[in-house]
Amino acid sequence: MSRFPILAGFAALMAFAATSLAPLTADPSSAASTRTTSRVLPRGGGGGSRGAATTISVAAANAHPLKTRARTFGVLRQDGTVGNRATTTRPDGVKPVSPPAPTRVNTHGAPTPRGPLVAPSQVNANFPGIAQGSSDCGSCQPPDPNAAVSPSEIAHVVNLRMQVYNKEGGLLCGTGLGSLMGTTEAVSDPHLQWDNLWQRWSMVFIPVPSATNAVPRMFLLTSVNSDACGQWRRIPMTFFGGLYPPGTLLDYPYLGQDRDALLLSSNNFQLTGAGFQYRNSAIFSIPKFAAYTGQAFSFSSFGTGFSTAPPTVTGNPILPSNAAFFLRTIPGTGYQLYGMTGSGTTNASVTAEPVAVSPFAQPVRNARQPGTAPALDVLDGRMSSTTYQDGGLVWFAHTQSLASFPAVRYGVIFTSSNAVVARNAFRSGTSDDWNPSIAVQGNGGGLVSIFANWTFTDPGLGIGASMTVDGVRPGQGIPALIGTGIWLVRGGVSASASRFGDLSSAAIDPSPAPGCSATAVVSNEVFNGVGTWLSWNSRISFC
Repeated sequence: MSRFPILAGFAALMAFAATSLAPLTADPSSAASTRTTSRVLPRGGGGGSRGAATTISVAAANAHPLKTRARTFGVLRQDGTVGNRATTTRPDGVKPVSPPAPTRVNTHGAPTPRGPLVAPSQVNANFPGIAQGSSDCGSCQPPDPNAAVSPSEIAHVVNLRMQVYNKEGGLLCGTGLGSLMGTTEAVSDPHLQWDNLWQRWSMVFIPVPSATNAVPRMFLLTSVNSDACGQWRRIPMTFFGGLYPPGTLLDYPYLGQDRDALLLSSNNFQLTGAGFQYRNSAIFSIPKFAAYTGQAFSFSSFGTGFSTAPPTVTGNPILPSNAAFFLRTIPGTGYQLYGMTGSGTTNASVTAEPVAVSPFAQPVRNARQPGTAPALDVLDGRMSSTTYQDGGLVWFAHTQSLASFPAVRYGVIFTSSNAVVARNAFRSGTSDDWNPSIAVQGNGGGLVSIFANWTFTDPGLGIGASMTVDGVRPGQGIPALIGTGIWLVRGGVSASASRFGDLSSAAIDPSPAPGCSATAVVSNEVFNGVGTWLSWNSRISFC
């Protein structure tokens, strides 16, 4: 958000936090509702020009013990380009480093006494993850780091390796993703999560097609039990139909979940003689029971706008929900929700909600490093992690342009009214901030603990790519997070790695640290002392 004003009627809007999810129809009780123009994407139909949705069938899977090749392209933007923005396209302005005091509200919308903003300050573990030289993909850029956490383990993936740690950061096991899947193909874009209801791990990544007639595929793996160092089921999924022409790369796969289903999406690029060409984006859901037990399953895929991120539904265990809400950014305009009902069944349906107007600017330049090192790609304003859904609220974080600086924007969209409340987050008035992720611990009632994780540089102070985390305690509203976070690691500078991140993560720990109200594990990319990338993981708490 470039300069988002304090929303009028903020306390009244926050009252929606205590309501349940509204049905996917017009809501006559809300003056702000615009659901009368919602568009249902029928099962078997893909939403206008984005192509027909297809029912995909997947064969039963066998379990394999946990025991490749690098991708050759960067993240693909909607226009099919991979190139970086200029270091500076116009002089930087002045960031609003002194925001107005935030309004604090409770779930009934009444003001509550303001308390000081205190970041999650207890660091329970703070340790290096997989490094570029030991990633099974020494030349891979970017690493796509992300991590998930169970009651006893932290599992962490990059291109092209997974490693599992105990809660203190001690290494338990590791494997290459090609070995785990049993393939020698070029693979990329791993995304991992923990299911606190079924006590299982799940992971997706993609094979990179090498021929224009290649069959579109995505790889899904699920753990046989709660041990990420144990056996995993290999589930190769084959795609076809109007959304998936031959040679399609299911790029930038997102992975989320609700109580019954794994929730996924992808940006679909077709390999042609001129390279990868953007065709469409799609969302779909997979029944957890079948995926966890190795049974065959089918699902419908629905066309959506570019980079539509699925949610992780809150609760420990995961709460029931009437619908799962996928979310995409639209730079210059705002956001769009897609409500999926019947997730994990062959009767799933999707409603495209009206665009929620909350303008922000797409990044106009890349993040600067100290000295003459190249600028680092900050992506294009898309979600760089999954969202979090707590009852009728969907929480998000992404990169924006703020006075020409790359900066973080985080906030919430109310599914019952389509209203957005968003705030800025950055380290200082001279920092470049990007590659954010968000995790929310909630109970469906609107009172949440928020963890926000991102990378920053501050060239004038000689600070290279470093990792920070900030957050908000329950009842403190949605304040701007400016210089209030904690600095987890100070990174170095790279003269060769201009491609950066593409993913980071924040995940709620189902077993908080003793004496703490909420704990999360965050993962991001930094540079080590010799200029190669290093993933970094931290377990942090509100106590």
